[in-house]
Amino acid sequence: MDMPRIFLCSATGALTSEAAPVGGGVAVLEALIPQLVQSDFEVMLLTPGRDESFDGLRQSLSVPTLAQANPDEILKLNARRYARFALEWESALRRYFSDIETTDTVVLANDTSEGPPFAELHNNGFRQMALLHVIVSEFFSRRYISQPTGIPVRGHHLAALWRLVEDRGLTKHAPDIARLVWPKERNLARYVDVPIAPSAAIARSLADSYPGSGVAKRTQVIPWGVIGDANPDLRTQRTATLRVIQADPNRFTLLTLSRISPEKRIELVIDALKLIEQQSPSTAERIQLIVAGAPAYMGGESYDRKLRSAAATLEHVEVHFAGYVSGDQKWRLFAAADAFCSPSYYEAYGLTIAQALASGVPVIAAPHAGARATVDERHGWLADPTPQAFAAAIRRALHADETREITQRRETAARWGRERPFSVAGERIVRIARKLAMGGSLLDLEETEP
Repeated sequence: MDMPRIFLCSATGALTSEAAPVGGGVAVLEALIPQLVQSDFEVMLLTPGRDESFDGLRQSLSVPTLAQANPDEILKLNARRYARFALEWESALRRYFSDIETTDTVVLANDTSEGPPFAELHNNGFRQMALLHVIVSEFFSRRYISQPTGIPVRGHHLAALWRLVEDRGLTKHAPDIARLVWPKERNLARYVDVPIAPSAAIARSLADSYPGSGVAKRTQVIPWGVIGDANPDLRTQRTATLRVIQADPNRFTLLTLSRISPEKRIELVIDALKLIEQQSPSTAERIQLIVAGAPAYMGGESYDRKLRSAAATLEHVEVHFAGYVSGDQKWRLFAAADAFCSPSYYEAYGLTIAQALASGVPVIAAPHAGARATVDERHGWLADPTPQAFAAAIRRALHADETREITQRRETAARWGRERPFSVAGERIVRIARKLAMGGSLLDLEETEP
């Protein structure tokens, strides 16, 4: 057998997590590529750009949206323009794969919207994998319906509605975003040989949204674990770390670290702190919040302004906007925190939760899929997504700090991280890719289970 080939399709692959707020999908891909190379795969990373170019492992494909723009412009697109861009990217991949031989070859999509035309590649004989960083139908329903209106509409409800409308021939003039959400994700569910879900909840969400696709039997659940070199010992440099961003080392420090966009729901933490101020100003005087991250994706800039405006209304809690952090600065900030907050209304896994735990930091999180897969009572607190519940969780974390209970929680968190390096997930993905490249069946893939 020749060296197996794997083509990685990533609409954000031209960017790096060290330089831009691209999210966990790029971080996972960055961590996976070296393991694929070391496992003797011939690796090709396909990314969009202004023109066709080749640079080492990366092949840039031309898409019209980026003809007069840099790749990071996609972080500023609204929903309509992003959908158009994603469909342009799909067309570029269609053209590229029309000339590629399928023998000993696997195509891996880094999420649904970044993927190739799944049905066509399947019909042409390609073996396919997909890393699921979001169930698009579920995210869409929460982002655009449930969150703004308070109506609990789930992804599988909208997927069923789309099928009904489609069956009646009423989708011909549907907007691009609808084509990107339901038909494309449905094709992933039907035609991708092995979807990879980072949590059981994500696997169930995909299966519930597309009944009859058989995707439940093909999906492998592989938690990402911890990406990067977390170091709890950086806690010894806490004072210096906090003073760099003009934060007070004598205050109990809450940290959020994510891109600044509406689905991260950071205002929930600010609202909880406002409630603590009303209940006990003296308690609020002991707390500070660090918001690390930069605006990105749909509504990011306006959401950033909203957060800063809300933070300015706090009278006793200090709030520091640290901007985008990466590398050593990020790990120092994790270790300096007393508790990490993940109030998002959607996280497929929550890489930053895993990184915080590995840094020895207890976590306060809303009960999204990522938190349910990573956080338990030994090293964190799950709180309902209300200011009252988050305020109560912050108070419990503050009490744990006062009673030294926090030391045990820190040790448990760090141990959790040491036991879950990303390399474990990477090895399983590599084994699956190799079996697919060799023409393995789904029965063969059962051998990849630990």
